[in-house]
Amino acid sequence: MTTRTLITPGEVKRHVDMLKKLGLPIGAIDIRADGVTISPPLPDSAAQGSAFDSWLAKDLEQDANRERSASR
Repeated sequence: MTTRTLITPGEVKRHVDMLKKLGLPIGAIDIRADGVTISPPLPDSAAQGSAFDSWLAKDLEQDANRERSASR
């Protein structure tokens, strides 16, 4: 059985520098035991939430502005 070591910080830096040199934006770096994933940044709309989040916020705003019947 062999032990597997994680990628070194120097290797990550070398890959990030190469991607920046190519003009690719870096959004996130995920280092796991089975490898490294370098992802682009999320678009602004994704950072603000999903379509459901937008719908829920709009629905809650409308609900707050509704006229209420007088309680008896």
